[in-house]
Amino acid sequence: MNMKKVYLSGGISFVLSFLYIFFVFHHWNFLLWTNALFYLGLIYLLTGCIILIWSSHFFSAFIHSFKHFIRILSKKEQIIQEIEGMKTGLYSAPKRLVPSKPWIYIGLCFCLLSIILSVQIVYFGR
Repeated sequence: MNMKKVYLSGGISFVLSFLYIFFVFHHWNFLLWTNALFYLGLIYLLTGCIILIWSSHFFSAFIHSFKHFIRILSKKEQIIQEIEGMKTGLYSAPKRLVPSKPWIYIGLCFCLLSIILSVQIVYFGR
């Protein structure tokens, strides 16, 4: 996914957050919109973190090490490897393909904006 498309989706979701308040609560309230913006930011942050972990193959190294450990413990597997002449190599992690930074940046912007607006509501009133 292109970075421009992610930023465009962030802008569209910012605009749609206004309409979301009307459809769900049938009236617009600044506090409700601030809460919706924070939840939207959390969704973007969570998506960005999942993409980051998924694209960096974080758990693949653990799975590879576990399989290697089981192969070492198994006597049958050792005999098969000796017969076939296979050697277990080191795990090489592939490069990251999906950019996660735009998702995380949009989520941080939405969350920080909603926190700033919440502080404004608490200290300066509505």
